[in-house]
Amino acid sequence: MCGIAGKLWLDAARPADLDSVRALTRALAHRGPDGEGFASDGPLAFGTRRLAIVDLDARALGPMRDEAGGLLTFNGEVYNHLELRAELEAAGHRFRTTCDAEVILPAYRQWWAREGPQFVSRLTGMYAFALWDPQARRLLLARDRVGKKPLHYAVTAQGLVFASELHALVRDPLVDRTPDWQALSDYLAFKVVPGPRTAWRGARKLPPGSVLVAEWSADGTARVAVHRTWRLAPGNEEGSAPTLDEAADEVLARLRVAVRRRLMSDVPLGAFLSGGLDSAAVVALMAQEGGTVRTFTIGFADPQYDETADARRVARLFSTEHHELVVEPDAVALLDAALAHHGEPFADSSALPTWLVSQLARRHVTVALSGDGGDEAFAGYDRYKALHLAARLDHRLAAPLRLGVRTAAALAVATGAAPDGAGFSSGARGRGARLVRFADALDRTERQRNHDWRLSFAPDQLRALLTDEGRRLLPPPQFYGADVPLPLPLNEALVQDVEGYLPDDILPKLDIASMAHGLEARCPFLDHELLEYAAALPGRFKLRTRGRLLGKRVLRHALRRLLPADVRFGRKRGFGLPIEAWLRGPLREPARELLLSPAARRRGLFQPEAVAALLDAHAAGRVAAHEPILTLMGLERWFQREESR
Repeated sequence: MCGIAGKLWLDAARPADLDSVRALTRALAHRGPDGEGFASDGPLAFGTRRLAIVDLDARALGPMRDEAGGLLTFNGEVYNHLELRAELEAAGHRFRTTCDAEVILPAYRQWWAREGPQFVSRLTGMYAFALWDPQARRLLLARDRVGKKPLHYAVTAQGLVFASELHALVRDPLVDRTPDWQALSDYLAFKVVPGPRTAWRGARKLPPGSVLVAEWSADGTARVAVHRTWRLAPGNEEGSAPTLDEAADEVLARLRVAVRRRLMSDVPLGAFLSGGLDSAAVVALMAQEGGTVRTFTIGFADPQYDETADARRVARLFSTEHHELVVEPDAVALLDAALAHHGEPFADSSALPTWLVSQLARRHVTVALSGDGGDEAFAGYDRYKALHLAARLDHRLAAPLRLGVRTAAALAVATGAAPDGAGFSSGARGRGARLVRFADALDRTERQRNHDWRLSFAPDQLRALLTDEGRRLLPPPQFYGADVPLPLPLNEALVQDVEGYLPDDILPKLDIASMAHGLEARCPFLDHELLEYAAALPGRFKLRTRGRLLGKRVLRHALRRLLPADVRFGRKRGFGLPIEAWLRGPLREPARELLLSPAARRRGLFQPEAVAALLDAHAAGRVAAHEPILTLMGLERWFQREESR
């Protein structure tokens, strides 16, 4: 696990810019506290910061060079490196270390001519890497299937520059840091900047499951193209299928293999434990592999968000070496620290507890397994239940009855039964607020509903805050998941989240929080073989639609002999954060000072009176506007950081 960076001049006669690459690489020092290395060839330079996980020998530091002069800088893990090593040795390739990354250059040499960019499909793991072939004058940038490891790049008239984290690219003067207003509009809608855009006009995120190829034609013209090498295919809802028992057995077998793969390490490892189904499943399977499992959880004084008792019970079930910490953190400092590493606005509040649990885990281990990905693979979010319910109401309720649902929902808010403004992705517990959002989307298509229930800001709410200048600069947000076919059955919705929500939100949050502390996080539920099997199963195996609506049906059944019923069927748990309460308490004044500051007023994007009214309404408990407020805070702090550079 490392931080990687590099720069290629498109003018082949220009010598490598090692000084710039050193600056880029040292901005990633937190990702690799165990050493740094640099290498160059002609117009190209690579840098690596290493966190030693597999093969602690200094020879595995990187960048790696093969006998033909090829160069590799690598971030991540190749879990099937032993199988690939044996196959490549049989083909005549030789190795000098036991590092997993060393198989990539020989794999490229062996299979590129026949397979092209698709050769990366032979790799099982999480990774981002850059590879230079001096004979072909070809540069490759590659990212794993799901996007567990990040890679950002910029192409200019003079060259190409890349780095593991966006904020490192600011060290290169070639990168155009003009705000991308479409990206910032999308951020206001979704709390993140959806890829491949970044907040800067001149930089991009390499999409998951993709290989960028930069090479020269015979006339010396440089060409840059991005090739998609993997897509998750949604299963057919019709046709033959295994029984539930058969599917559950296969899911458990694949999850077991996924956990076993991720125990590959020459350093101490453990697991994040929230007490919920996904992290409990990972811990249970780790315990079955033998040895003591170290587990980590954090809690808060607010009992509504404190999961320590649930996590403690799971830890006792499997006799783990359990570590927990109840915190009252400085939320403003946390927001600033996380934003500094993201390099662009990011307002998923769960990034903060993920940051804290990573900090706790790093005191004891170097690798931590996580339950992330279980919701997207097996339909764990309430949004999927809402999609099913709304589809049934389409066919069974006449328009007057649909109006009655809206009226009842609005009445719940008006009478104080629940605050307004909470969506399906919100941490708010008010059922009435969710019912409002649900009812408002009944007349929309399935795709539009899935889009609307992801929004941090409802469109009319955002328009009411913007000034005329803000409306001029910020175009409407782009539709999320527009390439998913109509209609939108459950399996298509899950694939949309695997391709969008995971690499845009969940995985950057986990990577940034863990790597900021020199900790490697691994996600068994995102093993591509498990994901592919889960995606192929009919939707009814994921969402039970008779009686109580229940997500993760086949997963719960698969774990019936490993976990007790109260863990398998308990309420959804995760590392939540009492941000709604904090914005009525310790964060109330800092939020006001930031969003109504002279700098924010000079920017002229939002009407100060409207922002003040939103802050006051949330503080008084009339609305639950914690997500919009946090989203505005993330944007304003990013602008201020950019101005201070």
